[in-house]
Amino acid sequence: QTEVLWCVEQLELSLQSGKLNEKRAAEIRKSIKTLKNPQAPLIKVRQLMRSHFGDYRKKMAADEKKAGKLELDKTKLVEVANTKTAEKSKFVKKSAASTGSKSDQSQSDSNFTFSFNIDPS
Repeated sequence: QTEVLWCVEQLELSLQSGKLNEKRAAEIRKSIKTLKNPQAPLIKVRQLMRSHFGDYRKKMAADEKKAGKLELDKTKLVEVANTKTAEKSKFVKKSAASTGSKSDQSQSDSNFTFSFNIDPS
């Protein structure tokens, strides 16, 4: 799915560039229509992607890597060290056996009965 979306995006970008002749633009529009069609056979979709982009998976990975580098360049990572709070905060869970609630529960279960009034008709 992501591969198909990537290929459609790339084809639309090439259409928007306006550097294509009419025949090539018509072919790309037809390919986009086929790629967006959910009932198109998977083999046909992959064949279209391969014919337009060659090894589209490698190109996708390169594109993602490039986008990731751009994102890292734009953002500044800052690591905050909170060692004091990490040492102070501890979570302690009380077990049910130590509080005695388990023994109370077993006694109440043995004395429990349903009080339904059933009229035999």
